[in-house]
Amino acid sequence: MGLKSPHILLAASNTLQMLENIKQILNQDALNAVQVEIDKNVIELFSLGEAHYLFAKQTDKRYWRQRISRFYYGVYNIRRSIQLHFSGVYTTDISDHKKIDVLPDQFPNASQYRQRLKDLREDRNLADYDHTASENDLLFTQDKWEFLVSAFLADARDFLKGRGITL
Repeated sequence: MGLKSPHILLAASNTLQMLENIKQILNQDALNAVQVEIDKNVIELFSLGEAHYLFAKQTDKRYWRQRISRFYYGVYNIRRSIQLHFSGVYTTDISDHKKIDVLPDQFPNASQYRQRLKDLREDRNLADYDHTASENDLLFTQDKWEFLVSAFLADARDFLKGRGITL
């Protein structure tokens, strides 16, 4: 299940390319309306990620699998909001998870996050799919993941705000 048509994100595989291609046929007011709609989706993706993060934070540590999974999906959706805003790409394809570490070079602490986000994906896969795993099998503790995701969320918020997105 994906987005219901009609939806701005279904109009093209890359919203920045779409905007470039329709500049010749739409006036500035119409282009601004399209951009506002795209920005609205950036904000909604960020909010979805933040909701996953907040859910993980309030979940009892006994439920380590759920916490790790929600921390991951928090980061995943926030990264998707950055990707949509920065490069115009939006996808719901499962292969997108392999791109968890794709961040703009301009993103704060990008080089540090790239490896940690791949590690978080690995821990999420362990938590969600390995019935033999224990919390001790995680690459990092729940507290470390909570700290990292909190820092990523703050950096993402600052990054998007600095680029004109009101969160």
